Amino acid sequence: MMQPQANCPQCGAPTGTGQPGLPVVTCTHCNALLSKAGDELAAVGDAGQVPFDVSPIQIGTRLMVGGSRGEIVGRERWAWDRGFWNEWLLQFPDGSTKWVAEEAGLYMVMEEVEPKDDEVANLQAIDAANREAMGQRLFVDGTAYTVSDVKIVRCVAVEGSLSHIISPNFARESIDLRTTSKKAMTWQSDGHGHSLWRGAYYRLEDLAPSGLRSFEHWSRPEFEAG
Repeated sequence: MMQPQANCPQCGAPTGTGQPGLPVVTCTHCNALLSKAGDELAAVGDAGQVPFDVSPIQIGTRLMVGGSRGEIVGRERWAWDRGFWNEWLLQFPDGSTKWVAEEAGLYMVMEEVEPKDDEVANLQAIDAANREAMGQRLFVDGTAYTVSDVKIVRCVAVEGSLSHIISPNFARESIDLRTTSKKAMTWQSDGHGHSLWRGAYYRLEDLAPSGLRSFEHWSRPEFEAG
């Protein structure tokens, strides 16, 4: 869909107003973080500079999840004391979204869910235990999730269209849990409260991607959709 055009209120350069239904977009000229009210833009901060990486995903890549093909419209770059990763915003034709966290060759496709009171209590106890909770099991709807990581993370930079305002150096506590059947769950706590995300992890070929990023001397994968 062709984006309506507007001028960035920070640098004055022409920039798109982002994706319908998403309240935040970044300026590709000055990296301003812009909030939207209709097609009107207001500068609310700095989006930071996303560093170069070799991810095959880019804004515009399309992925198939649950029988529906969505398009990558935004990215958050996150860091912790042992590395970095991307979280991509995948928007579907009906306007719904999921996040795709890219980690060590796997892709965690997640959506926010409302946690039950007992889940909140158990996850807060894991949060309090910090790294000592590694390997602990948590049963959710009869499924056993194992704590695979507990860490403090911070946002490095963002780009594209986003579902919320987030600035570089924003920090949160993150707890990752996995199952033996590829299900995944992440509990996040930060200055805005807490949230629970559930989904599953996939290989890239499982998502029937199209519009992958091109690299010199890199052959496009046979599984890439036309």
